[in-house]
Amino acid sequence: MLGALYFVCFLDRGNIGNAKVAGMDIDLGLVGNQYGAAVSVVYATYVIFEPVYAVLLKLLTPRIVLSVSTITFGALTIATPFSGSYGPLMVIRVLLGWAEAGTFPCIVTYLTMTYRREELGMRLAYMFTCSAISGGFGGLLAYGLTHIKTASVVGWQWLYIVEGLLTICLGPIAYFWIPNRIDQAWFLTKHEKELCTARYENNKTHYDPDEQFDVKQVMLAPADWRTWVHGTIQFGADITLYAISTFMPVLISDMGYSSYKAQLLTIPVYAVGALSFIIQAKMSDRTLLRGPFIMANFLVQIIGYVILTSTKSIGARYFGVFVVALGLYVPTALNVGWTQNNYGPHYKRAAGVGLMQFVGNSAGAAIGEIFDTRLKPYYHRSYYVSIGLTALSMLLTGLMMLYLHLANKKKAAAVAAGAPNEPHLGDKNPHFTFFL
Repeated sequence: MLGALYFVCFLDRGNIGNAKVAGMDIDLGLVGNQYGAAVSVVYATYVIFEPVYAVLLKLLTPRIVLSVSTITFGALTIATPFSGSYGPLMVIRVLLGWAEAGTFPCIVTYLTMTYRREELGMRLAYMFTCSAISGGFGGLLAYGLTHIKTASVVGWQWLYIVEGLLTICLGPIAYFWIPNRIDQAWFLTKHEKELCTARYENNKTHYDPDEQFDVKQVMLAPADWRTWVHGTIQFGADITLYAISTFMPVLISDMGYSSYKAQLLTIPVYAVGALSFIIQAKMSDRTLLRGPFIMANFLVQIIGYVILTSTKSIGARYFGVFVVALGLYVPTALNVGWTQNNYGPHYKRAAGVGLMQFVGNSAGAAIGEIFDTRLKPYYHRSYYVSIGLTALSMLLTGLMMLYLHLANKKKAAAVAAGAPNEPHLGDKNPHFTFFL
């Protein structure tokens, strides 16, 4: 169910790329870089409300936050094709950011309330596989729906209407399906619930389900410098994520392919990215390592960008998109998981992930300017900026690994000297070891 919610969230946010290829910008009279502004403005509210929703998740309960958020952004998706012009479109996109901010950070926080640290990588892989399927499905759906033309509603408008209806239908299902605590889930047997309770007891160094709200815990997150470093790493990762998810149909179309073929050509790219992440996420969980996988995939992204900037061949440039996609999801998802793994107690963790996503998802506000459609067909400046930001994130990842390695050595020395296990200290507890 969480995967389905992230599926429609990603579908509804990224369909503006498919809609543009199908003529949305022409029908709404968008000029200059107004399309890019419409892409970016959704993140103005998205990044502001992410930390708020993440902190409030446990207080308001997961089923309420996730279901209401889903129904709301589904309704806004349906409203989009009837905006009529640039101004109303921008208003709807701002509201869409506010509504969708309650989905991803809350899903990630909910996962840490349910699974152990060493299980988080694969669960994030499942989430991002859903987003990859969403991208591929969006391209396939766009190919079919954009062929529909009626007297009052054209193809790209049908795309928004159908996807919005699908989203709204999921909202009530999510409310009744998602348990607020996994040991109270209606779909588990009594024995399975007892196992979940035992898992909670054995995992209290990382998460205590009975922990009460404490504003002091929340304030620990902005006071921890790691929050802002992880946020900067996420910014570089999200630049590539949003470039692919939002602009890929446009980039492929600008290579010379027809709009319909461009929609279809996005599908194998998403498939490659998802498969790459599933394999590496399993390896990451087994080795209890995050940083090395993040760094390696940043390097893969840079290689893909270099290919895109060094040739005018259509085939080679399309191959470059594939190379970028190979490293697409690992840095984005594992950096979030890395933050979750290494933060505690719960409300520091929730606030920390919300704040690092605040910084990281600011990339969405910048992406419309970086990938200005007036730079077509080669987008060299866009790729150069992406290379620089990716390289910075790669460097910061290496430095974070070094710091965590040294911190673990200090913790090990304290434990060897007889330091007690104090779970209430969160990540300051000597028995709380950091994932590298």
